[in-house]
Amino acid sequence: MATRPNDLIYTVDEMPPIGRLIPLGFQFTIYVSITLVYIVLIASDGGIPAKITSNAISMGMITVGFAAMLQSVWKGPVGSGYFAPPVFSAVYLGPSVLAVKAGGLPAVFAMTVFAGLVEVMLGVFIRKLRPVFPPAVSGFIVLIIGIELGLVALYHFLDVKAFGKPGYLSNFLVAVLALAIIVSFSVWLKGIFRLLCSLFGVTIGFAVALFLGIVPEGSLEFFHKASVFALPDPGYISYSFNPALIPAFLTAGIAASLRTIGVITTAQKINDDDWRRPEMSSIRRGMFADGIGCILGGLLGAPGMNTTPGIVGLSKAAGATSRYIAIPTGLFLITFAFFPKISVVFLMLPLPVIGASLLVSASFMISGGVQIMTSRNLDSRMTYVIGISLILGIGRKVFSDYFQRFPEDLRLLTDTVLSLALISAVALNLIFRLGIKRTQVFVFDKTTKTSEPLRKYLKSHEKEWHLDDELIKHIDTSTESMVRHVEDVHLIDGPIEVEVSYDEVKVEIKMEYRGTVATVRNVGTLRKHFAQEEAFVSGLSDFLTDVYPDGIQTWSKGDRSEIRMQFDT
Repeated sequence: MATRPNDLIYTVDEMPPIGRLIPLGFQFTIYVSITLVYIVLIASDGGIPAKITSNAISMGMITVGFAAMLQSVWKGPVGSGYFAPPVFSAVYLGPSVLAVKAGGLPAVFAMTVFAGLVEVMLGVFIRKLRPVFPPAVSGFIVLIIGIELGLVALYHFLDVKAFGKPGYLSNFLVAVLALAIIVSFSVWLKGIFRLLCSLFGVTIGFAVALFLGIVPEGSLEFFHKASVFALPDPGYISYSFNPALIPAFLTAGIAASLRTIGVITTAQKINDDDWRRPEMSSIRRGMFADGIGCILGGLLGAPGMNTTPGIVGLSKAAGATSRYIAIPTGLFLITFAFFPKISVVFLMLPLPVIGASLLVSASFMISGGVQIMTSRNLDSRMTYVIGISLILGIGRKVFSDYFQRFPEDLRLLTDTVLSLALISAVALNLIFRLGIKRTQVFVFDKTTKTSEPLRKYLKSHEKEWHLDDELIKHIDTSTESMVRHVEDVHLIDGPIEVEVSYDEVKVEIKMEYRGTVATVRNVGTLRKHFAQEEAFVSGLSDFLTDVYPDGIQTWSKGDRSEIRMQFDT
């Protein structure tokens, strides 16, 4: 059971009184709403008419509102049970811009559905994928997405396509002002001003742009003509699946999955003072909710969305992490969708001001990627993985003509910086995993009273393998208990060979002996439903056996038996 943190007023399970719940929901609604500018950017790059963009923003409000409530569900197969609503994400901006240029909004929507399916599938196989995406590779993916986002942000911040035209200098100065406010609020101020620095920067930049009369042409007139209340028009929605875009959106789906894992893990830590390790079922359900939200967004005419660490951090600072805040947040967003003037406000934002906000997001993503990569010491293997993949990604931008000469089938894998860098990093990581496993064998016989040699061996590799005292004790106790178990019930004839191995993801204990295989099928297994006395039997069996691995398997061949216990690191 989670230990309640003292610095939280309302924890995840506690419902604030209605007088506090509604203002909290409105505050987070404003935070989510600012990410609607991603829809404006995508539409702008695709030359989408203002009326269609306005409807896309309204539909986006509906989908993100529903997805926010879905993520907070704590029972059933979908929903992490934490207040971690999604936002329209920088993860999907680069691929969506690529898609809208290649096939318009229909391509964006179809590929967004595909990316959501990727995240759902990764949620199913989350444990098996850990070796494929170690910290170095995961951090590298975040870094590359940050770089891609930064290039898009810089293009709009500098207003490249308007350079030399009338009004260029005014637009650029307003963008610089917005960036200066965001950065200064983030660095030198505290509390709400720091947490909502992007909102303040964009709002002030927009106000100055209105004063100077440099809002996008025709947007003021469109605002005045817009209805106060109207149903969103979904007539613009259609779908066009483009296989050439698969690598870009596959990469985005993977990155979104990693982001969800990180956000839900942080939410778990914030709500439990005695947190020790991630609770995988909650993370898996969170990935399902995030992926389904993305699928729903694509089907209803919105680009990709993803959980955000910003709201989790803001809820922590506000002292309110209650999952019930998702209800007013979602309802506010859905309600706003029926007021077109709110949607049109986002069309009035100067793109250079939006670019200033995205520059900040890109900076944090690049920094975060570096932190994740270096959270563990980088050996020569990972040095090559990151270095070669990064150079290839940059090379895709610098030598674009060279890559354009590739056969069409090969260009599916090398057509974007994201896809080329990701494929390179994953492939090199899998190649370099050959020979990475380290093993040591210990022998238990009648003269061996304890597992002291095993404990000393694990302790000597504590820093190198990133083990903690609790996990070492956990492995040691489980191993010794299993040895005593097969001895006490006379299943063994001779000594037991215990092999310990480590492969950067898990510690595995392989026990091999001559004799009858032990009955340990249900050890450590968490069941959802118990009938009659089953709960008592299961619990007492686990308690008395004192063996709690993350995974266990047994084999028997001839007179040789084998037990393997897996402990996730």
